[in-house]
Amino acid sequence: SMAGASVSLVDFFQDAIRLVPSGEKDSESDRNCQSESVTSRLGNANSRVLAAALALGPPVILAYSFPDIFLVALEEAGLLGGVSLYGIIPALSIMFIRRSIALGDTGSKQRDLAMPGKLGLGDISLLLIVTISSG
Repeated sequence: SMAGASVSLVDFFQDAIRLVPSGEKDSESDRNCQSESVTSRLGNANSRVLAAALALGPPVILAYSFPDIFLVALEEAGLLGGVSLYGIIPALSIMFIRRSIALGDTGSKQRDLAMPGKLGLGDISLLLIVTISSG
């Protein structure tokens, strides 16, 4: 995933460099025309090197400055994703489905279906799951 993200970020920066005008005007007639892009001044190979430096420089600097930051970020992302995916979203989804069936907001097909895996105490137990998952 790192290689794909890096290549796409380098391409993004190269496209952005292509769109940036150089700001230099050669003559009076050029003032009415669009200015040449930075890419045409630098050349395609040099703009690719500049794009790679802009895309990959900051992550490399951060990785050398803080060697353990990747593991900390990975832990935080996994914690947040796991809690929301397996704790909060399912409980809130079941509460929403139960309420919509009770209010008759759904079609007749769904009203006839039985809710699988009912917990005792109804919404109280689901709210308890959400609270525990939220930490």
